[in-house]
Amino acid sequence: MLVLVVALLLGLLVGFATGGRLTYLKSIHMRSAWLVPLALAIQLIAFSRLRDTLGADLVVTGHLVSYALLLAFVVRNYRVPGLVLAGIGTGLNALAIMLNGGYMPASREALTTAGVLYGGETSNNSGIADASTRLSFLGDVFAVPQSVPLANVFSVGDVLIAVGVAWLLAHAMRSPREASPSAVPVDSNADPL
Repeated sequence: MLVLVVALLLGLLVGFATGGRLTYLKSIHMRSAWLVPLALAIQLIAFSRLRDTLGADLVVTGHLVSYALLLAFVVRNYRVPGLVLAGIGTGLNALAIMLNGGYMPASREALTTAGVLYGGETSNNSGIADASTRLSFLGDVFAVPQSVPLANVFSVGDVLIAVGVAWLLAHAMRSPREASPSAVPVDSNADPL
């Protein structure tokens, strides 16, 4: 959560620093935007208190489906600046999750640093990495210390997602004419022929 908050703030800061405006955000058009809130809703449900009621198989399936939806969104919008980078991060996270039984592996050290390791179990969707973990370096191996609000663990994929989101936001805050390389200013005094 903190990683995305930082990404949003960074994107806004860079956007404003380069002369961007919030009003320009409405000019960005993305295909199948509904896939993003649907994917996030599936994750929220899968990792809510309903988790035990849903059962492990449905939680794992929902988790993987949510990543497939996010990747479909990226494919539909690959030309949007920053989105491919966020998509690569999403793909890396999906790969780590898929190869580790549907859960994102996390290092015990990162979980301890973030203060989210409770009696050998984690508080959300991460499984503790061990010798059988595949591609553990793609898991949640970084941590925001527990002394920081919203402390948690995060992965290299999360970093790429955050940078991609910040890039997208900063780019979208630019004038629609500046943001589009094909946009050509119209000279109203020019001879039509």
